[in-house]
Amino acid sequence: MTDCTDTNTCATNEECCQVEKSLGEACCPVESTIQMGNKAFFQAMKEVHVESLKEKIKAQWGSKIDQKSDAIVKAMGTHWESILAQGKAQKELRDEFTKIMFPAA
Repeated sequence: MTDCTDTNTCATNEECCQVEKSLGEACCPVESTIQMGNKAFFQAMKEVHVESLKEKIKAQWGSKIDQKSDAIVKAMGTHWESILAQGKAQKELRDEFTKIMFPAA
């Protein structure tokens, strides 16, 4: 385990403070916490940007996006129904073949 007082060791060694290491190889908990905090900060910053952009995109193009979403749902619904119809046809064919190959006694 790295000595917490030796901050240069953790700061310069990329692999020293990986959170994923086993307990036996664990780095200084202070350094690990700082590293997790840094990662969390930038992740949160990205998420805030994404949310902000979502709001602006929705305000600018929301009605067009909704129309496209409706078209996608309609088309995919038709596609899904055709998949179900194909499945039903295949099942009916298998049932017929079963009757032909194994007639009731």
